Amino acid sequence: MQTIKLIVLGLLAAALIALGVANMAVVDLYLLPAKLFGESYSIKGIPLAVVIMAAVLMGILAGQMIEYLREHKIRRGAGQNRREIAQLRNEVTRLKAKLGDDEDDLPRIPAI
Repeated sequence: MQTIKLIVLGLLAAALIALGVANMAVVDLYLLPAKLFGESYSIKGIPLAVVIMAAVLMGILAGQMIEYLREHKIRRGAGQNRREIAQLRNEVTRLKAKLGDDEDDLPRIPAI
């Protein structure tokens, strides 16, 4: 499994490097429409590969944040379950100590 993971990561790295090398043209990035806000909200002379990589990174981060928020209920439920399990284990330990912990754990039936 580790080998497959390394192979996939290697192929992904090679694809990203090829994408970066193929898109080294210099572009102007306008963060807001230039007709409305002028040229003050723009970045001049940035390589296209940087724009592409930044967009991919922002998409990954946005997806991770959405997943984190979506799984909040699951994590909260798991935490409640862990606390309940710990409480029940403590209760079992307390009851075993109160009743006496027999080795064979067989019921003691008095002989007639």
